[in-house]
Amino acid sequence: MLIGQFEHSLDTKGRLTLPSGLAGQLAAGVVLTSGLEGCIYLFPAAEFEKLSGRIRELPFTDTRARKLRRRLFPQAHAVDPDKQRRILIPQWLRDHAGITDRVLIAGMDIYAELWAPDAWREQSEYLSDELTDEEYFAGLDV
Repeated sequence: MLIGQFEHSLDTKGRLTLPSGLAGQLAAGVVLTSGLEGCIYLFPAAEFEKLSGRIRELPFTDTRARKLRRRLFPQAHAVDPDKQRRILIPQWLRDHAGITDRVLIAGMDIYAELWAPDAWREQSEYLSDELTDEEYFAGLDV
């Protein structure tokens, strides 16, 4: 389970050091791809493979399925962390997310989102303003 928030610097080559609390879960490799609302999705390789399998089953004639494929796969970048727990975030993905020198990693259970820290703060404020406490858990029977 990928949870928590971590803010880290990128090195001059665009590499991100994975937090030690997440590195073990990501040691077998990760897949980065463009996310919604201006973030980068970071999937453990095994989770991305599961997602790919579900998308693979969708019919080619389904317009939404084609758009989803076009959104996820051409932008995807598979990478194995090096011995220092670093992964390279390609420039095209950094541009997509507006990431320059700092990255906010937000755990989302089976994947994480990488954000420019200011964009993450805006997103967090939006969610706080948009949803009441009851709406967070509505329909979950918790």
